Amino acid sequence: MGNNRMNNLLPVEMEHPECLVCGSDSRHPFLTVDNRFDTSQKFNLIQCQQCGFVYLCPRPGQKWIAQYYQDSGYQPHQKETVSLSGKVYQLVRIWNNRYKRRLIEKYFKNGKILDYGCGTGEFLLEMKNSGWETFGLEPSPAAAAIARNYHLSIIPDLKNLRGKVDVITLWHVLEHVHDARKLLAELKNILNPAGLLCIALPNRHSLDAAFFKKHWVAYDAPRHLYHFSPMDMEKFLSSGGFKIFSMKSLLFDPWYNSFLSTSLESGKNRIKLLSIGLIKSIFTAAAVNFLSFFNKKNDSSIIYLARPEIDK
Repeated sequence: MGNNRMNNLLPVEMEHPECLVCGSDSRHPFLTVDNRFDTSQKFNLIQCQQCGFVYLCPRPGQKWIAQYYQDSGYQPHQKETVSLSGKVYQLVRIWNNRYKRRLIEKYFKNGKILDYGCGTGEFLLEMKNSGWETFGLEPSPAAAAIARNYHLSIIPDLKNLRGKVDVITLWHVLEHVHDARKLLAELKNILNPAGLLCIALPNRHSLDAAFFKKHWVAYDAPRHLYHFSPMDMEKFLSSGGFKIFSMKSLLFDPWYNSFLSTSLESGKNRIKLLSIGLIKSIFTAAAVNFLSFFNKKNDSSIIYLARPEIDK
């Protein structure tokens, strides 16, 4: 899983948040999961007793979370990689960026777009090359520096954005944001009334989540703070003044998630990974793709397409 730097962690202050969806602080244990880069570290997922939402609690505070992104195996912040899973990730990312652009251009042929949590900027580069006016926000200095090498406009804060935008995207980002409700309100303020909000998230009700349980890679504690189902997202976005009008798939996510989950489940047993594990990951991913063809709520990851609701 890359060179492990987790043993050098500084002391971390933990916090106990309330439920993001309904605000309740009534909860019960749901699952204990490992930090996939250091399995000696255990984290607790809890479930809200009022609405059923699942989230990380306790969790590292915002001032301390950055160190959990420093492992060299954390692929979203990599420009180049030598590992097999990293190479696969890079190829999938190229295809996904083109797919995302085509999806957005079904609703807007061009315009002004903000990619919140833009990482190393490859999606924004795809949009810029298609004629879009692009802006990105990325809290990781290393990832932002790579994005700026593409001559992209990377802003340090939403306050630096002038005027409203037509499209806002968060590709596997919302689950990382400590104050997600505040962010949603800020995004609504900068989005045109007829604009488009695209949020991609892992789906905790997916078949691969059920198969792999605590080894499901998308639990990714402590980096993933929340674990949404489609019903959770509908409630959360509605409370922030948005209405979901469509849900789409990310075709390769079930394959990538299943392979990495199998790797976590197999541990250091390479024979198990390349035999039973490989068969299990292929079967699971194929089953997810098949079921999601009929109902997107079965998918490993879901792209939620939403628009601002008209104030009454």
